[in-house]
Amino acid sequence: MTQTLWNAYSGLTAASNWLDRVGDNVANIDTVGYAQDQGTFADALTMQLYGSATGPADAARSTPPGWRGGTGVVPVSEGRDFDGMTMQTTGKSTDVAIQGPGFFTVRTPQGVMYTKAGDFIWSERPDGQFQLATPQGYPVLSTSGQPIIEPKNAGQMAIGPNGQISFGSVKGPQLAIAEIGQPSEHLVAQGNNLYSLANGGRALPATQSQVVQGALLYSNVDESEQMADMIQAQAMYQQNAESVSIANQMMNLADTIRQSGN
Repeated sequence: MTQTLWNAYSGLTAASNWLDRVGDNVANIDTVGYAQDQGTFADALTMQLYGSATGPADAARSTPPGWRGGTGVVPVSEGRDFDGMTMQTTGKSTDVAIQGPGFFTVRTPQGVMYTKAGDFIWSERPDGQFQLATPQGYPVLSTSGQPIIEPKNAGQMAIGPNGQISFGSVKGPQLAIAEIGQPSEHLVAQGNNLYSLANGGRALPATQSQVVQGALLYSNVDESEQMADMIQAQAMYQQNAESVSIANQMMNLADTIRQSGN
C-alpha cells in the first residue's frame, strides 16, 4: 500500500506541474517573445519481482513470476520551445524581431541574459543619456558588450539585417545577436522572457539569423493544443487522486481486520 501511495503522489505532483505549465502558456498566448513551456514524464523505475522473491515462506503471499510494477513518474525533457513564433509588423522603430535561431543580448543585475522579445524602448540613464532597453529598463547590448546609446540630435534609427544600427547618416553600434545550440536544454527562464545560460551552454555570434526592424515575434503557444493538454492533465490528476483514496480505504480495511483478529 505504501508504494501505491508514493506512486499516486508522484502522479499528482506531475499532473499539477503539467496544469501549471498549461496555465502559464495560455496566460502568455499574446505575449511578445514568449516561448511555450513544455515537458514530458517517464517512469521513475520499473521493478520486476519473481515468484520466489515473495513466496509464502518469505512473505506469507505469492507474486506471479515476472510481475512488474512501477514506482511512480518523474519529469523529463523540461524546457522551452523556441520554434514557430509568429512575426507581426508594427512599424515602430524600436521594435525588432529576429529571423532564425538568434537571441538579443541583455545586461541585467544578475548578469548577461538572452531574449526573443524585441519590444525595446529608449530608457533614460542617470547621466541623462538614453539607451536602448527592455521594457524593464535592462540595456540591450552591442557586439562590443556595451549599451546602445542614442546620440544627441541624431536622426531616425535604422537597423540593418545584420543588426548594424545607424542614426540618420551616423553609423552606430551593431546589435549583439547570439545563437545558442539546443536552447531548450541550455537556457533557463528567469522571468520577463529573459533566459540565462546553463548546463554548459555557449552563446556564439549569429551566422544564421537576421534582424527585422519594425516587427515583433509573438508567442508560439497553440491554444487548441493547450486545451487538449489541460484535459489530459486533469484526467491524470483525478485518476491518481482516486488511487490515493482506494489505497487509503484498503489500509483502513486491513487495520480493521488486524484489530478484529486481536
